[in-house]
Amino acid sequence: IELRELAVVFQEILKRAALVAHHPIQREHLSIRERMSQILGNLSENKEAKFVSLFSVNEGKMGVVVTFIALLELLKQALIELFQEQPFSEIHVKAVQTL
Repeated sequence: IELRELAVVFQEILKRAALVAHHPIQREHLSIRERMSQILGNLSENKEAKFVSLFSVNEGKMGVVVTFIALLELLKQALIELFQEQPFSEIHVKAVQTL
């Protein structure tokens, strides 16, 4: 191998390395408790909502999962109800009225 060939290959590697830019990525902190509060706030204003309307695909998979877990927790605590008017129709969510 000649020095010149080695230098050419090294330059190609440097060019490829320059294409890979490192960007600091910070995770957005998504809280299930906060999402539960958001859902209940939405339901207190609108009384009921379509199930799918509570999810924001802009938040990615993590946001969808956090919202789903928040809904399950609200169901477990009997703070919301899910219902359908007929089989295979749209699912709706409503807040349970407390006395």
